[in-house]
Amino acid sequence: MALVAALAGAVDVPVVAEGRIRNPHEAAAALAHGAHSVVVGTAITAPTALTATFVSELAQP
Repeated sequence: MALVAALAGAVDVPVVAEGRIRNPHEAAAALAHGAHSVVVGTAITAPTALTATFVSELAQP
């Protein structure tokens, strides 16, 4: 998010945040940090990747 904020503050064109946006909280954070819009790809188009993330994070103590 630091990169989004720095870029949004440095340019006069819309900044699109893309990559590693995995949930609505992260999308909202990108917008709050100055992104004009957010691209959400794998998080909604690859259910197996989403499931693997849940399994991995829930398996950690």
